[in-house]
Amino acid sequence: MSSSRLVLFARYILTFERPRPIEHGFVLIEGSRILQVGERRHYHGPREIRMLDLGNIVLLPGLINAHCHLDYSGLKGRVSPRGGFAPWVLAMGAWSRSLTTADYMRAILEGARESLAWGTTTVCDVSTSYESLGLLATTGLRARVYFELLDLVHRSPADYWKQVQERINLVFRTHPPAERIRWGLAPHSPYSVSRELLDRLARHMDKHVSVPVTMHLAESRDEARAFRAGKGPLMERLRGLRPSFDLPHPTTPVQYLNQVGWLPKLDLAVHCNTVTDKDARLLAKNRVAVVHCPGSHAFFKHPPFPYARLRRAGVTVCLGTDSLASNRSLSMFREMQVFHRAHPNVPAREILEMATVKAAQAIGDGKRLGAVSPGFLADLIGVEGTAKAPRSFEVLYEHVLRNRKPVSFTMIQGEPQLRLSRSKNPCF
Repeated sequence: MSSSRLVLFARYILTFERPRPIEHGFVLIEGSRILQVGERRHYHGPREIRMLDLGNIVLLPGLINAHCHLDYSGLKGRVSPRGGFAPWVLAMGAWSRSLTTADYMRAILEGARESLAWGTTTVCDVSTSYESLGLLATTGLRARVYFELLDLVHRSPADYWKQVQERINLVFRTHPPAERIRWGLAPHSPYSVSRELLDRLARHMDKHVSVPVTMHLAESRDEARAFRAGKGPLMERLRGLRPSFDLPHPTTPVQYLNQVGWLPKLDLAVHCNTVTDKDARLLAKNRVAVVHCPGSHAFFKHPPFPYARLRRAGVTVCLGTDSLASNRSLSMFREMQVFHRAHPNVPAREILEMATVKAAQAIGDGKRLGAVSPGFLADLIGVEGTAKAPRSFEVLYEHVLRNRKPVSFTMIQGEPQLRLSRSKNPCF
């Protein structure tokens, strides 16, 4: 039994379960799970157990990117936000139709490598190409792959639904939920998915398959205006694609989903930049978590993210990167730092929890991911420690939050990953 065990030693361990970090700590791992966590002086295991002393390292749970589009990792800097959100959405549609399967596969693998280098151990990837499910299984990453659904540009919604049904049924038969790779569904947004598709999808899920669901929601001023007044730049662009297109108004995207019975089916609502107090209460009531993407938010100059409003309502808020078409990095450290600049009064530990504990809770893995604790999966990363002992534990959390280097150590499901080159730093 001892041959399958490994003990890690580190200068500090941020468990996110204990009120204080552990100084000079150890983590005992068996297979894919953590068995024991504590101070090094209390470790008395047998000598034949493999040991790895990480030295002056801060060990913490692997980071969770709760929203990304690895398909678009090759579009960094290619799609300008000039002209606003609506033109960008249409430009992205044109770009996606021009990409080949080889382009998508290359982008997914590049995005996975960048994610691993910066300490992400779990990605929630919205897949347009549907290539992620097989590819991410080869990278070592833990992944939840959401298949994107969007019928606005299809002339025959019925034919599109037939394609969706066939694909869902095929994936359900060939890719049952696994320990490391799981799949879900991602209706793109309330304005790009027809009511007909939502109704059909709901009936299909109720009858055949229940899977995690994510959706872009209340992202921009243009979207808010489309639902509030039935006009604006987004409505004009959408009617250009389908002249008969319309949205119910006056309402909000969140309240619309609630009216059509879809809010209870949603697990992750991405963005939520324009939510009202009523919207926030509805999200909390239906236990919908919100994913904020600070880098993408800054790219579009969206209205200030209503973090305080969501937290007051009791909504779980976590972080994601979105795609490199609207961000410069897949580093969750950069996302946390951009969030901190916009919300300087939020403590460092709380921000780190948005990429660990809160993210794990948001994706339904709060009892196995996001903390360094007995029984949890051994998804761990190591960040270089401070040159001098920190004067307080809060300073230690701030040190990790400010990290601007690829991580020194990564472990996923009890398997140490190779250390990565740190000669260049393109993300900051």
